[in-house]
Amino acid sequence: MSTQHSSTPAISTAVSRALFSPSNVLNDSPLCFNKAYFNQADFNVDRFVNLARRRANLSQIQNDLRVYLKIIQNSMIELINDDYADFVNLSSSLVGLKETIDKLTGDVESIWIDFCSNTKKLMTTAEFVEKQASDISKCRARQIELRSNIAFINAIERVAACISAEPRVVTQLWLNQLTDTVVDLILWYRKLPTPINDKWSDAFDACVLKARAVCERLLVADLQGDCRCARILLGLLSMVDGVEFAVSRVMAEVIDPKIQYVSSDLSALLEHILESVSQIRKSWITKLESFGGRSSGISGFLDKCLLTYVVSALDQHFSSVLVPSDRQLFHKCYSTVSSFILNWEEPQRSRTILRIIRDRFNLVVYFKLETHQFLSDFEEFADPSKLTIVDDGPHDADGSFWFRCSAIVDNALNTLWSESSFLSALTDKYWDFSTKMLKNYLEWLSNVYRYFEKGLEPANGVETWLLLCCLCADCSSLDNRVFTLALSSIWSKVREFELDTTLFGQCLTMFSTIMAKQRKEIEELICDLIVTVLCKGFDGVADIPRHYRWTKKPPPTEPSQYVIDSFAKFCNFKTEALSRGWSDEEIASLSSSIMSKTLEGFCCKAEQVSYNFYSFCYLPLFSVSEACFLSLKCEQAPALKFFVIESVEQTGTSLQRFKRKGTFAGGGESSSADSDEGKIRTQLFLDLMHFKNEATVFDLDFTKLDLLISRSNGSTGGQKADTLSLITDVNSAEVNEQLNL
Repeated sequence: MSTQHSSTPAISTAVSRALFSPSNVLNDSPLCFNKAYFNQADFNVDRFVNLARRRANLSQIQNDLRVYLKIIQNSMIELINDDYADFVNLSSSLVGLKETIDKLTGDVESIWIDFCSNTKKLMTTAEFVEKQASDISKCRARQIELRSNIAFINAIERVAACISAEPRVVTQLWLNQLTDTVVDLILWYRKLPTPINDKWSDAFDACVLKARAVCERLLVADLQGDCRCARILLGLLSMVDGVEFAVSRVMAEVIDPKIQYVSSDLSALLEHILESVSQIRKSWITKLESFGGRSSGISGFLDKCLLTYVVSALDQHFSSVLVPSDRQLFHKCYSTVSSFILNWEEPQRSRTILRIIRDRFNLVVYFKLETHQFLSDFEEFADPSKLTIVDDGPHDADGSFWFRCSAIVDNALNTLWSESSFLSALTDKYWDFSTKMLKNYLEWLSNVYRYFEKGLEPANGVETWLLLCCLCADCSSLDNRVFTLALSSIWSKVREFELDTTLFGQCLTMFSTIMAKQRKEIEELICDLIVTVLCKGFDGVADIPRHYRWTKKPPPTEPSQYVIDSFAKFCNFKTEALSRGWSDEEIASLSSSIMSKTLEGFCCKAEQVSYNFYSFCYLPLFSVSEACFLSLKCEQAPALKFFVIESVEQTGTSLQRFKRKGTFAGGGESSSADSDEGKIRTQLFLDLMHFKNEATVFDLDFTKLDLLISRSNGSTGGQKADTLSLITDVNSAEVNEQLNL
C-alpha cells in the first residue's frame, strides 16, 4: 500500500516535453497507439487501453494522449484562422458587388423611363388602329348578315317563281331549276345568323311546304306514269324532309288504287295483296331501268312504300288473323307472308320492315292454340282407373289405336309436323312439345302398369289382360309411327336449319328403348294374368273322380269340358292378340311362356288327382290289413292325408254306402270299383293327351306330363302293386307289425 502512494507523484509529474513542442513537431512525434482507433464507429475505451498497454505503461499512454489532444487543438486553431481569413475576404468582395448592383439598377430605371416616354405616341396610334379595325369588322359582319338576308329573300323569290312557272308537262330542265332553287334556299337559310328571326323561319317553312307538296304530287304522277323523274323528285323530297310524307301519299294514291280487291276470304285477300305488291315492284324497277338504271336510293324508297303498305293492310284487314282464333287461317296467312319475305329481292336493305311484317303475327298464341287441346285431352284420359278401349272391333292397318292417350299423342305429333300446321319459326317449340308428349306417354304407361300390377280391376268390366294386350299393340304402333314421322317429316324440317339430326335421333332412340322395356313388363303381367285364368280352369281336373265314382256314367270318349274351355280361353287370347295388332312372333313368344307356366300348374293338379285316385279308388282291391295300413300311413304323412281328406269330402256318401255293405273283397263290388277306376283313368288320360296335343306346337318339356300319361294308361293287373308303390313301400312285416299294434 505504501508502495502505491509513493509511486503516484512520479506518474503525475512525469509530463512529456512533447506537449510544449511546436505543432509540426507534435505531429511528427511517435505515439504508443494508432490514431485511427478514434475514428472507428465501435470505439471502446477499455479495449483501447488494453491494446495501448501492450506497447507502453499508463504514464506513457497518458503523455501520448495529452500530446494527441494538443495536436487536435492546434489543428482546430489553424482551421479557425483559415476560415476567418476567408470570411474577411468574402465580406470585402460583397461590399464591392453591392455597389455594382446599385449602379446597374439606377441605369435600368433610367433607360425604362426613356423608353416609356418614347413609345407613348406609338401606343396611342395602335389603340386608334385597333378601334378602327373593330368597327370595320362589325361593319363587315353586318354586311354579311344583310347579304345573307338579301340572298335568302332572293332564294325564296326564285323558289316561288319556279314553282309558279311549273310547266304542264314536267321536264328535266325545270326539275333541275327547281332543285337548284331549293338547294339555294336551304343553304342561305342555314347561313342566317342565329337566333333566326321568326319571320325568316315562317317564310322558309312556307316555301318548304309548298315545294314538298309539289314534289309529292309530281312523284305520285310520275310513279303512276313512266317513272322518268322519280330519282330527282326523291332527292328534292329528301332535302325538304318530305320522304315520310311521300311514303304515305304514294301508299294512298298509287299503291292502294292498284290493289282494290274485296273478299271475305282473308287468305285469298292476303295472297292478292302480296302478289300485287310484287307485280308493282317489278313494274317500277323495269321502268326505272329503262331510264338510266335504278339506284339504291329510289329502290329503297319504293320498297319502303310497298312494305309499309303491307304492314298497313295487315293492321287494317287482318287483325283477327294476327292474334289467331282460326289456326288454319293463321297458318295459311303466315306461310304466305313467309314465302313473300323469302322471295323479296335485296332483303338486307329492308330487313327492319320485313321483320315488322313477320312479327305482326302472334306465333305464341298460335302455338298455344295448336298444343293446348292435346295436353288437356291427354290429361282427361290419363286416369288408369278409367281406361277404356276405343273400339272392340278390328282396327285398320293404317295405325289406329285402341286407347285415347295413344291416339292423342300420335295425332299431336302428326298434326304439329304436318304441312298444314308446321311453321319453321316454331321448330324449337315443336320439338320441345313433341318430347314432352312422349315423356307424358311413358309416364302414363308406367302408371297403367302399376295400377294393374296391384291387382285392381278396370272400371268397365273388360278383362285386364285384354286391356294390356291392346296397350302393347299401341306401344308398338306408336313407336313405329314416331320413327316413320321422324324420317319422313321431322328430319327434313330440321335439316333446313343446317342442323345435325344425331342428337334428335338419340332422343327418339331413348324413347324407343324405354317403351320396349315397359312393353316387356306389360307382357310379363299379361302372362301372369293368362296363366292365372288357365290354371283356374284346369283346376277342374280335381273333379274327375267325383264325376265317375259310383255314378254309373258311361265310359268317357272325349276330353273333359274344363280342358276344352281352358284351351278355348287360350285360343281366345291368341285371337284377340292377333286382332289387336300383335305379330305372329310376339304371340308365339308370349304363348310359349304362358303354356310353360300353365303346364307346370296342370301337372301338379293332375298329380294330386293321381294320388287321390290310387289312394281311394283302389281300396276295394286291398285286404283289410292293407287298407288299415294305408289309412295309418295317411295319418303319418300330412301331404298324403290332405289328398285323402279332400277325396273323402268329395265322395263321402259313396264311401259310407260302401262301408255299410260290410265286405271289401266281394266280386260284384270289385267289378264296380274296377269300372269306376277305369272311367276315371280313361278320362284323366284323355284330358292329359288333349293338353299335350294342344301344347305340342310349343317347345316345352313334357317329361312330367308323359309320366302322368303313362301312369293313367297303366294295366289293371298291376294296379294294386303300382298303387302301393306310389303311396308307400308296403311289405308283409310292416303290415303284420301295424296289425299287431
